Amino acid sequence: MPPRDTELSLKLSPENEQLLRRASTSAGFESLSEFALQAAVEKASRILESAETITLDSESFHAFIADCEQPGPPNSALTKAIERRRAEKAKST
Repeated sequence: MPPRDTELSLKLSPENEQLLRRASTSAGFESLSEFALQAAVEKASRILESAETITLDSESFHAFIADCEQPGPPNSALTKAIERRRAEKAKST
């Protein structure tokens, strides 16, 4: 495990502290800090995975792939963006 040099302090109600201590002991952790750290890291990982992952059912996935492989014509917003990019590029050369 990498060295730890950052400290995080928590203020808990007596009820929350007791709950966390019981869970920590029940799960076999040597300290409340180890339990709290692991629980926080696991929760953070799940939150980020959920925020950064798109899950599709099989039908939606195949429709997405088909659209990627056979895109329709560009709409007006995309055409304007391409024109702006070409103009910017021409200025810089």
